[in-house]
Amino acid sequence: MKKAYKFRIYPTKKQVSACNQTLSICHELYNSALMERRDAYRIAGISITYQLQQNQLPDIKKTRVDLKSVHSQVLQDVLKRLDNGMKAFFSRVKTGEKPGFPRFRSRSRYDSFTYSQSGFEIKGDRLALSKIGHVKIRLHRAIEGSIKTCTIRRTATGKWFACFSCEVEVEALMLPQSANASAEAVGSDAGLHSFSTLSTGEKIDNPRFFREEEKELAKVQRKLSKTERKSKERSERKKIVARVHERIANKRHDFAHQESRKVVNKYGIICVEDLQILNMMKNHCLAKSIADAAWRMYFQCLAYKAGWAGRQMVKVDPRNTSRDCHRCGHRRADLRLSDRVYECTNPECLLVMDRDWNAALNVLALGLQCVGRLSHRSPALAC
Repeated sequence: MKKAYKFRIYPTKKQVSACNQTLSICHELYNSALMERRDAYRIAGISITYQLQQNQLPDIKKTRVDLKSVHSQVLQDVLKRLDNGMKAFFSRVKTGEKPGFPRFRSRSRYDSFTYSQSGFEIKGDRLALSKIGHVKIRLHRAIEGSIKTCTIRRTATGKWFACFSCEVEVEALMLPQSANASAEAVGSDAGLHSFSTLSTGEKIDNPRFFREEEKELAKVQRKLSKTERKSKERSERKKIVARVHERIANKRHDFAHQESRKVVNKYGIICVEDLQILNMMKNHCLAKSIADAAWRMYFQCLAYKAGWAGRQMVKVDPRNTSRDCHRCGHRRADLRLSDRVYECTNPECLLVMDRDWNAALNVLALGLQCVGRLSHRSPALAC
């Protein structure tokens, strides 16, 4: 199974210049290869493949000497990225989705390059990169498994990172000794009032990182808007704005990792809602809060951490999980988003409990049925 590691690197000025030159050449190659594919199909109806473009690289190096300053596999990876983008485009066309043809990239949007098999090696506290040199790296944790690829990435604030993709063996985690049959599985209901409510009744508070930084972000953006275009001051102000966005993203990333780790360590079966987040964000009243919650990042962390630990993550249909009573299955038709307490209108039940807790119990029941475990659930729900 693949596992990713991300480390901060500290290149010298000369190495930064070499990295920027590599990015510039990769950016130019990407746009040129995309133009070749587009024009060949428009003019002659010919589909150019990755293999054909890769075979052209030796001839291109004869006329473009600067390409020799970039490792060969880095150039090949640029063409592979484009090929993956084209395959994804045709896949979306076949399924009837919005196609989204690959676009030309500006220099600011092309910020990484990859050594796919060789050309890199870790030597103590240095990362040896072909055509660039020995770069200082901060290895804050041990790398497990065998390293397959190394990606060098530049952030908007000018920081540099090395990302390694490794092949590791899956090691299943043991459940706590105190765990019983009911504690082996958990249902999770995502929300905005609370970030997540578990079927055990536990709530994870919504940190609202963007809301906390919103005033600071508005302040630095106002200062940016007052600067003259293409001036040195404007470029500095852009970095300040990028730094605020980076701080928000780092907080979200850390929160998603911390909370997903707690859930994966504690439960064997994790049942979550299969939310269509992009459709939910079409509601302009809630779009900012939904984006700030970053449910997708949390679910992604849950999924791959569960895979590493030998746990099982189950996605269920979220429809009516908030409206149905988890005890009798009766469905309320008049439940509004502002109603935080669920009151069952079935005269034989009359259950009163927290709305999100009730939904989490429904999600748990659905998930257990999906994996073939017997569980009481409302008859209207389905996997």
